[in-house]
This record gives sequence, structure tokens and C-alpha cells, in this order.
Amino acid sequence: MNIQQLAKEQEQYVIETRHWLHAHPEVGEHEVETTRFIVSQLEEMGIAVQTFEGITGCVGTIQGGQPGKTVMLRADIDALPIQENPGKSYCSQNPGVMHACGHDCHTAMLLGAARVLQAHREELKGTVKLIFQMAEEIGRKSEEYVKRGALEGVDAIFGMHVWSSVEIGTANFESGPRMACSDRFIIQVRGKAAHGSAPHQGHDAILAAAAAVMALQSIPSRQNNPLDSLVVTVGMMNGGTKENILCDHVELVGTVRAFDRAFRNSMPQRIREVVENVVRGYGCTAECDYYFGPSPLINDHQELVDLAQDAAKKELGEGCLRPLPKMTGAEDFSVYMEHIPGVYGYIGFHDPAKGPACNHHHPDFDVDESILCHGTGIYVQFAVDYLEKNS
Repeated sequence: MNIQQLAKEQEQYVIETRHWLHAHPEVGEHEVETTRFIVSQLEEMGIAVQTFEGITGCVGTIQGGQPGKTVMLRADIDALPIQENPGKSYCSQNPGVMHACGHDCHTAMLLGAARVLQAHREELKGTVKLIFQMAEEIGRKSEEYVKRGALEGVDAIFGMHVWSSVEIGTANFESGPRMACSDRFIIQVRGKAAHGSAPHQGHDAILAAAAAVMALQSIPSRQNNPLDSLVVTVGMMNGGTKENILCDHVELVGTVRAFDRAFRNSMPQRIREVVENVVRGYGCTAECDYYFGPSPLINDHQELVDLAQDAAKKELGEGCLRPLPKMTGAEDFSVYMEHIPGVYGYIGFHDPAKGPACNHHHPDFDVDESILCHGTGIYVQFAVDYLEKNS
């Protein structure tokens, strides 16, 4: 099977598919037409499709001609609540919604891979599952598929992202931490109201909350190992009713980004202890709620990293691999990796000759579509190589 050639033959289909998806974006958990389109494409290929009650997205299954392991390939399908700047012939037709991150590319590349794999299913030494996942931009929504049994019988999972800072013709599949967790905390600071002319008669929740915001930075600066990245951000501070009244209630809302799994799991207790002790000194109390989002994405299965790197080399050339620093953004592919071995990486589309590529989540975001058939090839190559190696 000449996978590179077979992927190239899908180029027109993949580009046209991407254009349809780009023109018809839907935000997370509402990808109804997107799911319907994907299902119709898979069924037209003769691929069995599974949908799930209560959620969008689907899973296609390609049964190989020989028995073996099961590998899953993942694409995310949701768009963002962004108004796209006009100019493209395939510009979004849904006001205020745009594929500004590349999920349309991932979906199109995986559909192209589905065509190749289905056409050559008799050569496969096992089963390939294709998961088209809703709502990656929201958080842990990938967990909905786990709850519904989508990973049952799956031995490994592979995913990748088109990436604007990685040079075109290159890719990154690297061991170790790749993206951080994305957790959320809400703190209620409660004091006692009083008139601003007589502050001694109350307990100022705003003053206590301000002190808590500052004290929270002692966690990354004094409790965390400085060699391990940790970000604690308070992005919202809500409270107060009038300029001359001591506030009796302030709400703080923030996020935690970390790579160390154990330290991340200790954050609810650390935040609670810091905040409660600080506000007590101002005569106030605090309640702290912590919500775990996507866990850190860590490529800690070296054998899968090796397979992904080999797949990229076969598709893009021997010297295609590039380093990419870990990022404190999040990716809920990590949820799958809590249950089965997986690997995640990036395929680049930055062309230095054309200047800087537009950042993800920008109204002008677009990709160099010459990379799409290569994404298809890497999907196919990884699946074939995984099944071959584990046959």
C-alpha cells in the first residue's frame, strides 16, 4: 500500500470537504448538521457508524481483513463563537460562528483517511475506529464518549492538530508534557456590610478578596517546584453595590494550568488553605469550589510516539520532525489518554515565505490547504503501522 500516493489522491476530496465544513460551522454540543454530514459521508463509503443519544459526533468502524488490535483516530468537529472576516469563497454562512482553530481541517483529513482505509480494509491487520468528537473547545466533553462506551475494545488512540507556529512540511510528535490542564475555581468571600464612613463596624470582603488574589500567587511562587510550570489566574472579581458601602460578598473566578498531575490534584486543598487563612485575618470567611477540566496532555507512551514520528517521516520526509515547546493551553484529547494509551501531535502550515500565519481563534484564521492530504496520510500511516506492529 503506497499510503503517500493514496493520500495524495484524496486531496481534492479533502479540500472540498473542508470547504463545506468551514462554510457550515457549529459550536460545541450543537454540531447537528456537521454530524449528519459526517455520517452521510461514512455511510456512503460503506463504513458502519455509531451515534450516541444526547450528544453529537459519531464513531465509524472499519473492520480489517485480518484479526488484530483496534486503533482509534480522532478528529474534533466543533467551531467557535467568532464572526469570521469576509474574503474567502468558503466563508462561514452561520453568523457569529467560525472554524477558527482548524477542526474543519481535522475532520476533512480524517474523512479522507476513512476513504483510504475502507478501500484497503482487507489489508488491515485489525480494526480502525474513527471518532469525530464534539465540543473540544468547551472542556472535558470527550468524556461523554467514554461514558457511552466509545473506547471499549480500543487499544490505542491517535490525534493531531494543524498548527500555525510549526513550519509547513514539518510536524511535531514529542514525548512528555505537551499541553496543560485547564481547571476552574470559584471562591466566595463573605464579610459584613457597613458604611464606608465607619469601616470598623464591618468586615470588608473586597479588601479580603484582594488580599486573597495576591496570596494565591504564593502557590506557584513558593509551593510549586520552580522547574515545573504552573499558572494560577484570577480572571473575574465581582462584588460591591455602592462606592460608600463596605461589600459583604465577593466572588473570585479563576483558572489553573499545570503539567504535574500530582500537584494539579492537590490544588483544591492548596487554594482553600491559602484563601481561608488570608481572609480570616480580615474577619471574613471563604468557600472554595474547584472544577477539574481537561487533564494535562502528556505523551508518556514512547512506543506510540515512535510510531507517530515514523508515520510523519514516511509522509513528509525524513527530516520533517521539529521541536515544539509545551503549551499551557488545554486539549481534551487527554481525557481519552486517562483510559487508554495515546499520542498527540501537530502538523505545521506556517510558510515563512508568506509571512506569519494567522493565530488560532482569530477572525482571519485560515490554513495552507496543501497540508491536508499529508494529514490524511499521517492518519492512515499511523493506523496501518500500529496494527502491523501489534499483529
